[in-house]
Amino acid sequence: MGAATMHDTRSRGALYAVRFRSKTDDIVRCLQQISHPYSVKKVIKSGSVGKGTTIRDISDIDLIAFFNDLTCIEDLIDERKVLLDSIQGALRRSLGLIPKKRDKYILSYMWDDFKVDIAPAFDVLSEYESPFEVYQMMEEYPKKVAALQFSASLAPLQVSFVKPVPEQVKKVIRLLKVWKDENDLGIRSYSIEILTIYIWSKKCEDNPGTDHLFREVMRQLATCGTLCVALDDNYKSSRYTRYMRQPYILDPANPYMNTLHGVSIGTVSECAKRTLRSLNLRLQEW
Repeated sequence: MGAATMHDTRSRGALYAVRFRSKTDDIVRCLQQISHPYSVKKVIKSGSVGKGTTIRDISDIDLIAFFNDLTCIEDLIDERKVLLDSIQGALRRSLGLIPKKRDKYILSYMWDDFKVDIAPAFDVLSEYESPFEVYQMMEEYPKKVAALQFSASLAPLQVSFVKPVPEQVKKVIRLLKVWKDENDLGIRSYSIEILTIYIWSKKCEDNPGTDHLFREVMRQLATCGTLCVALDDNYKSSRYTRYMRQPYILDPANPYMNTLHGVSIGTVSECAKRTLRSLNLRLQEW
């Protein structure tokens, strides 16, 4: 790669980063101004933005808006439509944005070439003294309700799970996300983050090296149908996985959320096998 080309690449990367931050900050400011019928308590940057695993051209702007005056998860369930309406109205008035998609939980936008996802939430972690107490409370709900209704409200724990890991691990996560995107795989980026950190923490925490960790994750994905991945960072995972069917990659923030739910396991597995064969062939040729 010539010097001019390298300079152009770095310049495009720097420009993308500036635009990404600017767009994110504009939306955050807009959300913070919402005052009726509920005001916004805080906005957190979730997804790759908050975790430090952003990739140029394929990363989304994921934001969670926590609202004041919600006292329990039932309030969030009952008022979610009103909260989504508030977010939608604020973005339309301030930024001229119209959602590309809206479901029961999230508003999705395309702003220029940036995909934006925004979800309202109840600050459940501030209402209880510890995550342990939150999980005890969640046991009162059916598993599906606990998995879906609490997901956005527990997003700060997802961020704090990924954000502190070393940059060498995040580099592997980014490579795997590019692999996922190039092969149009339905597996969630968060699943890849959890699996990579799980393998790093269990097998090669000292100094795995990018190539070694990448291969280890790819080997696990090649047998995706038998994955049983759970960590004990916030709860005792065996309490929740005892009756869970494989495959699963359990959300470290939400013990009822299998992040592999709805994923085409066979497609992911076959793609990982092809990638491993290609890597082995290149190694032999070298």
